[in-house]
Amino acid sequence: MKQLLALVLCGFFALNLFAQNDTTKVKMMKKNVVTVVEDGRTTHVKVGNDRGVEVITDDWGDTTHVRVGRRTFRVIEGSNGTYLKIDKEEKKKEWTGSFNPHWAGLEFGMNMYRQSDYSLYQTINTPVPEDFMDLHYGKSITVNLNFAEWAFKNEANNFGLVTGLGFSFMDFTFDQPITIEKQGGDGIVMPVALNPDGLKKSKLNLTYLTAPLILEVKTPLRMGNSRLYLAAGVIGGVNIGSHTKFKYKGDKEKLRSNFNLNPFKYDLTGRIGFGDFCVFVNYGMTPMFKENRGPELIPVTFGISFPNI
Repeated sequence: MKQLLALVLCGFFALNLFAQNDTTKVKMMKKNVVTVVEDGRTTHVKVGNDRGVEVITDDWGDTTHVRVGRRTFRVIEGSNGTYLKIDKEEKKKEWTGSFNPHWAGLEFGMNMYRQSDYSLYQTINTPVPEDFMDLHYGKSITVNLNFAEWAFKNEANNFGLVTGLGFSFMDFTFDQPITIEKQGGDGIVMPVALNPDGLKKSKLNLTYLTAPLILEVKTPLRMGNSRLYLAAGVIGGVNIGSHTKFKYKGDKEKLRSNFNLNPFKYDLTGRIGFGDFCVFVNYGMTPMFKENRGPELIPVTFGISFPNI
């Protein structure tokens, strides 16, 4: 209470000192310490910024209200005498498009299958290698280029709803010396044996246009100037290209096709990071191939992200 009275006295001191002006400002280090505004009917004395102390008086010098931060102390004169009423301003919950999300940037990940089912091939008369699309994990890499982001955040800047756009380039490198093609040109996906001598790699590449819907939360935990953030949501994707490629020394071959792939996919994603680095997992929820048109394979990707680079 003593501090409040001291601030009020400073305000009145400034008022008496600069009463000849409509607006008077007392500055310290280029910041307004005291601002006095006279409009002919009332005098406003404000100490500090909009969340500081404000005193409003009428022409007779009677105090009508004192505001300290979001609390207002009103002096009310009624039939039963003068009394004090204290009000508290509700904190506004405004949403805007300004936020520092962690989507746009560059990501690297390793692909594997969280679920695989080859039972379809038990119903055909043609023998195929068992689990023919098993992966060479060290070469089954995803590169995501997320080029646009938008976010809607709360006023406190501690959580936001994030969306955007990106490209996802996913390599599924086969562990066996095979490639794949559609049987008869439009049938189910079948393995095609390759000569293992000199074979450097054989892979299936998928390209998606992606869009996320992610809730990002910034925690109070800090590392230097960076805050720990957590994010979770859904990433949708539309397939915009696919091809197989196998390579021998001095020779390579590429085949473009849709390979009976699902044209759309969606993944659940979870992320945790500090500043411009995070780790993530994209947990696939849709099979890679259309139903009964290829093995039932559902991918999962573990990786690292460098947002805002």
